Amino acid sequence: MEFSERLKIARERRGLTQTQLGEMLGVSAQSVQQWESGGTMPRHKRIDSLAKQLNVRPQWLILEQGPMVEGVQDEVVLHKTELYEEEGEIPPDEIEVPFFREVEMAAGSGRTQVIENHGRTMRFSLQRLARANVQPCNAGCATVTGNSMEPIIIDGSPIGIDKGCRHIIDGKIYALDHDGMLRVKKLYRLPLNRMRVVSENHEEFPEEVYSMGDPEAPKIIGRVFWWETFS
Repeated sequence: MEFSERLKIARERRGLTQTQLGEMLGVSAQSVQQWESGGTMPRHKRIDSLAKQLNVRPQWLILEQGPMVEGVQDEVVLHKTELYEEEGEIPPDEIEVPFFREVEMAAGSGRTQVIENHGRTMRFSLQRLARANVQPCNAGCATVTGNSMEPIIIDGSPIGIDKGCRHIIDGKIYALDHDGMLRVKKLYRLPLNRMRVVSENHEEFPEEVYSMGDPEAPKIIGRVFWWETFS
């Protein structure tokens, strides 16, 4: 794996855009884009700052030597998420957002449907949603199952969903309702009103192509604007 690929994995693992990472380092988004495309390499002293901001080991980022992160296998990679799950009165600068989950449609049928469960919630600060440009009324959550989006989003990770963004932005991650299954995939637009459905773990999960008008095509719930990662 090239440096450019490791950098992109580490950035997306932190849930940062190229612009956000550039601001953290004091460089332009174009510089980050060049690094991730393999057009240029950051200076050696910049790589140390990159590793620090991305919470990865410099040796892994530069040479792919050793583990990505320091610590034991179950260590939590901490993010500034303002996410809360404890009970109690909701502070005025926070809201509770509902979970999406799969439920069985009829006993014994084996079919499921994706519903918005208002019984279980997560708390997000209004400031956090504003930074992500998400209207509070459009915020939702879910839990990822399976390894199709590893190493960016691993099995069991919670995600935040912007239900107000259902148009496809190439390469962004979306939550999908696929015939009652809750799926999380990257989407890309194609000519003739089609779309590519892409897993990060493409070796085990080959990409799929659907016509947007096909009743069997996945329905977009919303864009994934946040996720928490454990390593």
